[in-house]
Amino acid sequence: MSNCFKAVHQWFAANGLALNPSKSEAIVIGTSAKLRIEGKIETIALSDVCIPVADCVKSLGVSIDSTLSFNQHVNNICKASHYHIRALRHIRQCLDDDTARTVASSMVGARLDYCNSLLYGTTTVNINKLQRVQNSLARVVTGTRRYDHITSVLADLHWLKIQERITYKIALLTFKTVTTNKPTYLTELVSFHMPVRALRSNHRNRLHIDRVRTEFGSRAFSHAAPSVWNNLPLNLTDTSVSLATFKRHLKLHLYEQSFRR
Repeated sequence: MSNCFKAVHQWFAANGLALNPSKSEAIVIGTSAKLRIEGKIETIALSDVCIPVADCVKSLGVSIDSTLSFNQHVNNICKASHYHIRALRHIRQCLDDDTARTVASSMVGARLDYCNSLLYGTTTVNINKLQRVQNSLARVVTGTRRYDHITSVLADLHWLKIQERITYKIALLTFKTVTTNKPTYLTELVSFHMPVRALRSNHRNRLHIDRVRTEFGSRAFSHAAPSVWNNLPLNLTDTSVSLATFKRHLKLHLYEQSFRR
């Protein structure tokens, strides 16, 4: 870890950037079992400064914990969202339906969607917390009572549920990656499946799925992206269509999957 920090420090210095060790934090990420085996690291020395090792750090608005459970990140989203939902409830009678929907989407919906691809494979508890936030938001926008069934309300608003929004983001990232080969750090993680012999399914644009042995590993993009992609219907895996067409058909597919079963 110390060698890693030194290498980062040298890279910053070589590129005319400054790294302040006294304002830096470190985090050790791994499975709960692995972290127990390795033991707890309190500090890391860098340039004669002891950098504390935290259990959770924030980067670009995302709270990253040592086990990548994103429990704290979900709690932060819920806290901020409920604040704005209460504010919207106070002024709802002064807004028309379209304006209320726009405000709701920009103030809360954007928070639910921000970096939500990181939540692929997270616990059902976290998904349910975020779903309750979306349900509360939909009730405020539509004036639905607390104990009324919410599924039809979300369908009328054309809001995908939280799990489908995560799937949408993963599928969209995968489509962009396989059609543009950018960004390179994601392109390197996915590849099309190449069967050892000729099959009638060769034209299906299926991706190769890496084998993983842990639940932790199944959340990686190299596994999540092909898993989501290969579960899409054949018409959605056509890489010759435009991005706008793919987004439209993908949302329609997920909408029908959620509300028209």
